[in-house]
Amino acid sequence: MKPALIRIRHTGTSIDFDDNEYPYFYNPWHYHPEIELVLVLESFGQLFVGDRIENFAEGDLVFIGSNLPHVWKNDKSFYHENSTCKARAIVIKFLPDFAGKEILNREEMQAIKHLLVEKGGLGLKLTGKLKNDTALAMQGFKLMDDAGRIIHLLNMLNQIARSAEYISLASPAYINIKQLVNEKDNLRINIILEYLIKKHGEQIDLDDVAEQIHMNRNAFCRFFKQKTGKSMVQLLAEIRIGKACQHLQKTEESVDRISNYVGFNNISNFNRAFKMITGTTPLVYRKHLNNL
Repeated sequence: MKPALIRIRHTGTSIDFDDNEYPYFYNPWHYHPEIELVLVLESFGQLFVGDRIENFAEGDLVFIGSNLPHVWKNDKSFYHENSTCKARAIVIKFLPDFAGKEILNREEMQAIKHLLVEKGGLGLKLTGKLKNDTALAMQGFKLMDDAGRIIHLLNMLNQIARSAEYISLASPAYINIKQLVNEKDNLRINIILEYLIKKHGEQIDLDDVAEQIHMNRNAFCRFFKQKTGKSMVQLLAEIRIGKACQHLQKTEESVDRISNYVGFNNISNFNRAFKMITGTTPLVYRKHLNNL
């Protein structure tokens, strides 16, 4: 999927730092030339990066590459009129040449260049000691001056570039797929994504989805597959299983009830889809969470 370009605010410095609290994360499905490091301090929901759907929660730390489409979608509890939920994250934004246009061409900077230009282009979810060290370093940005932030960020990027403690998010195939999408399709993709997230717990008819962007069923299926690299049914299943994982983690509800809640018409279909997407069963998934 490729969304509309969002122009990032600029403060006149090489690095943009944000540490604010919101009722929920606001941005639509979007991309921008700036690279982002995002540390979630308070919030939960689903993160869409390229062709990947990933649950997110407090403590997650994600590297979003330049021009990589993404959106943070909070759980629906954030949007209730009397909700007390909050969304807070430390966000560091910077262009690939934030330290100077020539610096990445230096021999000693090749690991960082590979991170910024290649490896990070799919998006990275940091794990283990790397996540903990990077999270601590990001929290130190607030009190630094501009020069200190540049030096500090270069050190952080060097640590990330030389570590293997991360999970790649978007698939390598997505890099080729996103080139097929022109700006005229941006609104259509956003409309479908919003519709599926909103209606995921209901029985969704393909004709109704196609009608959202004024297409017939066959035209819509071709359009969606070409522009996203997956079928609408596949994307919907991933959204539903992602929501199910959140329920398994945060509630004691039965697997059968969760299955119905996220939109599956029977438990067998739910179990089959859950194992296909996560590699395990709902009961084993919950048992693993309880043992953490």
